[in-house]
Amino acid sequence: MRFSFIDFYIDFPGCEGLPEQEVVESEVQRFIREGKEEEFDLLIQMHGNGTIVNDFLGQLEAKRLVGFSPETNLDPVDWFPYPESEHEVHRHFQLLKHIGIPAENFNEQLEYPIFVGECQDFEALKEVYGFSEYVVFHVGAKSELRRWPIQNFALLAKYLKKYNLKIVCTGTTAEYAHVKEFINLIGENCINLAGLTGYGSLGCIIRDAKLLVSNCTGVSHIAAALKTKSIIISLDGEPERWGPLNMDLHVTFNGLEPLSIESIFRRIDKFLQGS
Repeated sequence: MRFSFIDFYIDFPGCEGLPEQEVVESEVQRFIREGKEEEFDLLIQMHGNGTIVNDFLGQLEAKRLVGFSPETNLDPVDWFPYPESEHEVHRHFQLLKHIGIPAENFNEQLEYPIFVGECQDFEALKEVYGFSEYVVFHVGAKSELRRWPIQNFALLAKYLKKYNLKIVCTGTTAEYAHVKEFINLIGENCINLAGLTGYGSLGCIIRDAKLLVSNCTGVSHIAAALKTKSIIISLDGEPERWGPLNMDLHVTFNGLEPLSIESIFRRIDKFLQGS
């Protein structure tokens, strides 16, 4: 387990009404059955405002179910009205305080532990593919709706050529063809590592990069945790909710609004000149 404060993990199969994954009813029923068997003392609902999942989680029959709710007429001891305008980090701090867990001194900095063996895997990748000074591009995202056009990413990659840095592309196995299409637009000096990294070696790649350029997806949070400079293109309509908090190291652009490529070029220069 990557995080020492997590004892074990149960995979959530999704439920009807949530768009993130296809729902397999047999897996949903297994999840509910095994959840009941755990006899949870406390179950905290932190998946959005609870419109869909609150009733679903009630089926697990925990001794106490607390969390966010869109309704204001529920038991105020267990339910906290969903704060619509807060950053995701601050939103959950509020929930913790509401249920009696002091959060005033909590560190807002994300964590991403990397283990020795994973660093060794990273060094092996570097030796095979031959890169040391580089920028990471992550042009994929699980949902196609959250993918900025690769032609736009290619414009940024071509602009970066003046810095003489390798372009290292990351992604899942399923995103390999999408990454390959991006590389075909750029030409030389590009490495495709899509599908070739575990979570640890991916963390090492991002940690040692001069810059990450990415859609608003998981790697942006890894960069925030490892304090790697990043340019994030948000297509979820909520950059103020999901963008990294440290705006000296990370800049989130709202890709749903008119966006000047030149403004991103200027940010690239600011991040890389003198680094």
